Amino acid sequence: MLRFLFQEPPRTDSGLMLEAGNAVRTYIAASQKKAEASQGNANKHHRLAIWSQGFLDALNELEQSHYCSENYAKRIHSQFLEDMNVEELNDYRRFVYFYKNTFLRVFSILDKLGYFLDELLNLRTEEMKPRFSYFTVLRRLRERNDYAELEQQLYKLKVESSKPLDRLRNQRNTETHFINAEMLDDLNLREPVASRRIHVESAARNVQDIHTGFEMVCRTLVVVFTYITARLAKE
Repeated sequence: MLRFLFQEPPRTDSGLMLEAGNAVRTYIAASQKKAEASQGNANKHHRLAIWSQGFLDALNELEQSHYCSENYAKRIHSQFLEDMNVEELNDYRRFVYFYKNTFLRVFSILDKLGYFLDELLNLRTEEMKPRFSYFTVLRRLRERNDYAELEQQLYKLKVESSKPLDRLRNQRNTETHFINAEMLDDLNLREPVASRRIHVESAARNVQDIHTGFEMVCRTLVVVFTYITARLAKE
């Protein structure tokens, strides 16, 4: 969809993106088939299949934002905004836009997945916390211990990406509740205050963080939808 910005053809899914998409599509097909054959739970299976389609759309939007932020980051070379020419400044602003879009979408997908799992597995996570996140659902899974195999795989993915995800979550919270995320570095000026020069955060590290976030989301979707498809087949 957005590759035209870089004079490139549309994306062809491969790797983790393809694996995650296929895991979701396989569950959708199985759930629809179950809905057609079911007497009492047809509406439930049909609704979950439609709900799952939203993950494909969200994953596509996440990948597009990640791709654009990564490509615009390659065009940023100056350390300070004041040193940028008009072209580089515009590319920096585009990078910031897509970078924010990416980390917001990382947590949006995870939280949607949390609500999906809560309903599908009847976890009643609201008893632990009325407004809960994906990570609250993970704690609920561990507490309930009814789905140990699923919980252990998801927890492993969380731990493996914990540091980058913590940085992204802090930026998400700052962006959502306080100030623009790209102003964080300016709160701790690396230059004397009198200079009033604005230091640009490390685009390379930020891109690596969202790449980790993107991969974590893909792997998490693979684990969840592979697990629930197998579970559905046993019903």
